Amino acid sequence: MRQVKQYRQRVCCVCEFLGMSPVILGRHEVDHSRLGRSRAAASSSSLPTVSGASVALANSSGAKSSGATASRVNVGRAAALAENTLDRVSDISRQLERAIVQGEYSPGQRLPPERLLSIQFQVSRSVVREALGRLASLGLVESRQGSGTRVTAPNGRQVSLGYERLLREVPERLADLASVRLTLETSIAALAARHRRPEHLRELERLQQILHQPRKSLAAHVKADGDFHATLAEAAGNPFFSLVLAPIHDLLTESRLQTLRRYGASIAWQHHQRILEAIRAQDADEAARAMEEHLTVNSRHLSEIDEEVEAETPIPVETPNHRRKSAGKHVPR
Repeated sequence: MRQVKQYRQRVCCVCEFLGMSPVILGRHEVDHSRLGRSRAAASSSSLPTVSGASVALANSSGAKSSGATASRVNVGRAAALAENTLDRVSDISRQLERAIVQGEYSPGQRLPPERLLSIQFQVSRSVVREALGRLASLGLVESRQGSGTRVTAPNGRQVSLGYERLLREVPERLADLASVRLTLETSIAALAARHRRPEHLRELERLQQILHQPRKSLAAHVKADGDFHATLAEAAGNPFFSLVLAPIHDLLTESRLQTLRRYGASIAWQHHQRILEAIRAQDADEAARAMEEHLTVNSRHLSEIDEEVEAETPIPVETPNHRRKSAGKHVPR
């Protein structure tokens, strides 16, 4: 019994040294068969009977270390898998984007279904779906239930969004945008006079008929005005003119509403008619001059409208009574 007591004391010393509770080693404390076989050695100071407890401690510590290592390995594998998935999504979206831009898929054409794309790229359908989502965010494709994913026609929507964010931050930049429009559209008018085709002339004449009808609604006049400039950009023979000009005209819809409401559609019709005659005669210089005059007058009209709005806007006067009522109130920022 004295030897057992010594054994227990030595185990406790080992546990205290290792910072562990002896309860963990309770199943290792009393191994009577081993104790009987090692009775003589137990009386020495070499602590041979503690070796079993030490092995148990080592095994327990090793198990914990192995578990932590396995956990780190699993986290590392998950991170590597996620990174590889993102790389595959980027790679697939780039390949499909290149195929669309190079004309392998024309506007309106349906892309292969997700199942075939997953086989082609040897990835899961979720990866393909994520890649198609990126193309949709760029405005390159459009997914509809029941009709699959189709290639969209080129448009300036992404450029327009960038313009809108810029103008929301600094509204005064609308004047800068008008300056860009003046330079851009005078060149477009000159090129349209050189490269216009019969179908362009017919469309311009149709739009002029709408502007020349006073019974047409304001919305119809605004649309005809914008479509006239868009047709000129198409007639210029360079597709990038349409892509750059379309978002600018989207942002100027409100200004068209103001000028046509204030001055009527007859002035726009007169300016457009002069531009149309120059383009019909294929006189590039006259077309550019007519466009410059049209946009200059339009900018002046917008300035006049802005001045009238500022003059009619009352300036709030803060009275002493108003200050007493508002004192102590929290004004949201």
